[in-house]
Amino acid sequence: MILLVAGSAALVWCASVWASATLFEKYEGGRWNPGAASIELPAPATAPPPKLHDVIAWLDVPRLRISTAVLEGDDDVALRLGAGHIPGTPLPGSSGNVGIAAHRDSFFRSLAGIEPRDRIRLRTRQGDVNYTVESTRIVRPSDVGVLANSGQFELTLVTCYPFRYVGSAPLRFIVRARRTG
Repeated sequence: MILLVAGSAALVWCASVWASATLFEKYEGGRWNPGAASIELPAPATAPPPKLHDVIAWLDVPRLRISTAVLEGDDDVALRLGAGHIPGTPLPGSSGNVGIAAHRDSFFRSLAGIEPRDRIRLRTRQGDVNYTVESTRIVRPSDVGVLANSGQFELTLVTCYPFRYVGSAPLRFIVRARRTG
């Protein structure tokens, strides 16, 4: 009986996490859809810094069918709802090395298939920014040098590795892309 109750509770929890993320994606997706009515926003020069969990961009990797909101912050709440902007890195659309992280078992699951020359688009409130994948690599979680700012328009995607690992993964999968256009 205890196993039945525990199993049922786990299913309810999983369903609620999936449902909240799906509803959030649908709501925010409608707001960020190029065909949707435009959002009234302050000019970039006067815009206040984003608050924790604000949606600050939308990330698309068309070939892999990845399309997700990018929230400010990389805590559990942000990563449950979409990808998270890594604090201390430039905001999406800014010059420098923009860092974005997401879970390997949800929004970045397809990232295992990314290849050099794949296109990545960040839709920001100031306009779209396009990137081309240059490389991938696997690093230890302590190797934060992958987020170093080179002064170029770069994007670094981070997720746990190996992709099929059960539990807390010991490594990180890094995608490096450079702005195009």
